[in-house]
Amino acid sequence: MGTFCLAESLKMRQIKRKKTFFDLLRDVWGKCGYIFGGRRRNGRTTMTFELPLFPLNVVLFPGMPLPLHIFEPRYRRMMGRCLETDRTFGVALLVDGEEGQNDTLPAEVGCMAEIMEVAPFADGRMNLQTIGTRRFRILEIRDEDECLVGVCEWLEDDATSANTTEAAERARHQLARYFRALSQSVTLPAQLDELDVPDEPEALSLFIAAIMLLPNDQKQKLLELTSTDIRLEVEEFLLERAEIVQRAYAQRVARGESEPPADASSGLLSGFISLN
Repeated sequence: MGTFCLAESLKMRQIKRKKTFFDLLRDVWGKCGYIFGGRRRNGRTTMTFELPLFPLNVVLFPGMPLPLHIFEPRYRRMMGRCLETDRTFGVALLVDGEEGQNDTLPAEVGCMAEIMEVAPFADGRMNLQTIGTRRFRILEIRDEDECLVGVCEWLEDDATSANTTEAAERARHQLARYFRALSQSVTLPAQLDELDVPDEPEALSLFIAAIMLLPNDQKQKLLELTSTDIRLEVEEFLLERAEIVQRAYAQRVARGESEPPADASSGLLSGFISLN
């Protein structure tokens, strides 16, 4: 396949669609000078590096655990090389193609994964326990030994504002309400107070994005954001909406209506059940 610019390839494959809530945010905040998923324009020279890429149907965030079962020979070779070096590789959402097939295309922004534990099998397969560490943007990709290797740069949030701490507190409060609403209708694997919820605003915003029940395309938008303030504001809105939906669902479960109707709306709320 050779080396090519991922951003241009993504533009060529983009499908026309209606504007979503995130597109509207891009328009509004873009006029205010915010960078929404674009390369940072702060005058600094960014360091580039190469990273083996694993396109998956998952959006990985920093601090998020990701267990993997590696069975394909090419990925077994890739992970073997990772284990011999710094035990890291890149995970990016699969935006074109199918997992395990050739000619796949990853999203432009992903997250580095670090291998924490390895459980090998006699036939060469392995189970990995990994965790997301840091976001990156893919500038170029190439084929190497049937796997993708990306030329990448780190993706960081812009400087926080005077309102960041307040935005974080509002999002944290809404997250607690969301968990209480969930617990009314489902058995949670852990309560919120049992989780290591970050205090720092950027880490908190990425934590919320990781644990929220959202479609992958919406999670990807949150991963790509470079403003902690905007990410927290979007999450507060999403959590508030999700709380309302979950409380309505709990009432239906109580009445014996266990199957929620599908939400036919598009865009921001397409992953939630209907309130009707």
